[in-house]
Amino acid sequence: MRGLVHVGDGKLDLRDLPPVSAGDDGAVLKVEGSAVCIGDAETLHGYGPVMATPLVLGHEIVGRVTDVGPGAPSSLTQLQGARVLIDDARPCGQCEWCQRDQKRFCKSPRYGHIVQDASGQNWGGYAEAVTLDANSVLVPLPEDLPIELATFAFPVASGVEWLHVNAELKPGERVAILGTSRMGAATALVALHAGASKVVMYGNPAGVDAIEAVRAMGAEVRGEPVLDEPYDVVVVVTEAPFEYVAISVEMAGPLGRVILACTSTRSSGMKPETIRRKGLTLKGGRGASAQSLKKAIDIVATEQGRLTAVRGEVYGLEGAEVVLKGLLDNGVARGAHVVITDTAVRSVDNA
Repeated sequence: MRGLVHVGDGKLDLRDLPPVSAGDDGAVLKVEGSAVCIGDAETLHGYGPVMATPLVLGHEIVGRVTDVGPGAPSSLTQLQGARVLIDDARPCGQCEWCQRDQKRFCKSPRYGHIVQDASGQNWGGYAEAVTLDANSVLVPLPEDLPIELATFAFPVASGVEWLHVNAELKPGERVAILGTSRMGAATALVALHAGASKVVMYGNPAGVDAIEAVRAMGAEVRGEPVLDEPYDVVVVVTEAPFEYVAISVEMAGPLGRVILACTSTRSSGMKPETIRRKGLTLKGGRGASAQSLKKAIDIVATEQGRLTAVRGEVYGLEGAEVVLKGLLDNGVARGAHVVITDTAVRSVDNA
């Protein structure tokens, strides 16, 4: 089995790995494609999530459940043969957070973040197959949804989490999205689908792919964030620079909600008085839950007419390292939606 292994120092090594086996109580997912999270590109540039090596990256995985062990749980046996996406979280089901139905906070290791060992298991999507077990959370996918759009459900699910779960967006409200990135484009789609009266994406003009996609959706794109009008909801997306955090609370109107998904560890410079005076609600934007993934699939399937500019660049394993590193230009994401697959054959030409 071929797999693309992160060996450290920004290097990916295409290796022959032991074939993945279902064993007695697991299953195998034959990978159709795995979308690229910008965190993978940041890792290769040396400033992304700190991960031990060697490991197979890729945690936005779409595939088909094939072999299922005789003692596998019903969550796997009932989906044998099905086309699914995998929630990167692998909740243990036993900890305090799982018991409170807050599984995103479970400390169980996630797909795309687990070091390779001698077990023959594989937990990363840049490979031919991945391991499924009792902790795997699978969400069925329509058979006719192209891989480029099927994988776009992952960033859309984060937009669902931020706008619906965190901000409780209502039809007719105004939404500002800070960050011209893939996550920014996905959040714009969610806002439009929800009936927002105004959707504006702000950010660096280098995010060319996201800008084209958002304009094709029918939303507005402006330059760097400025105080031009108040918004009911302001989202600072994952890839946004830390400077956007301080202005986000200034852009929010009275009783506005500000969702902070920015992953920067630098001080933001927010003014507490602005938050107090406006009566703002601030929430941290974590990744998507399984429930948000399900809703995201429905949104992508029904909004394909708005997604004509989300081309979905599909690449094989051989050239993936160059592709991943090229998604960032001096730390700025160009907003592309990229899928890595073992075959590099596009299911549908959306160009």
